[in-house]
Amino acid sequence: MPTSRLKPGSRRLVGLLFIVAGGLLVIAQVLRFGVVASEWNGAGWAGVNNTYLIMSVLMLVVAVLLIRFGWRMRRDGHISDEPGGGAIT
Repeated sequence: MPTSRLKPGSRRLVGLLFIVAGGLLVIAQVLRFGVVASEWNGAGWAGVNNTYLIMSVLMLVVAVLLIRFGWRMRRDGHISDEPGGGAIT
């Protein structure tokens, strides 16, 4: 199994940065969903930009992946699900 080239302290710092970035992106997307909801309440589907909504959902997925990668990076230094000790159980 390949190991990370980063030292353990650096891995924890990188993981923390991933978690913070993902958390901030989740907060931003929740606020954006509030804006979309108010537009929808005001004008219905005609007031909602579909591209804007789809991009918000995709960025929410990216935020969750950033948090997941950061959590895994802090825990064991692996961000993928390789077989062996780094696999999610």
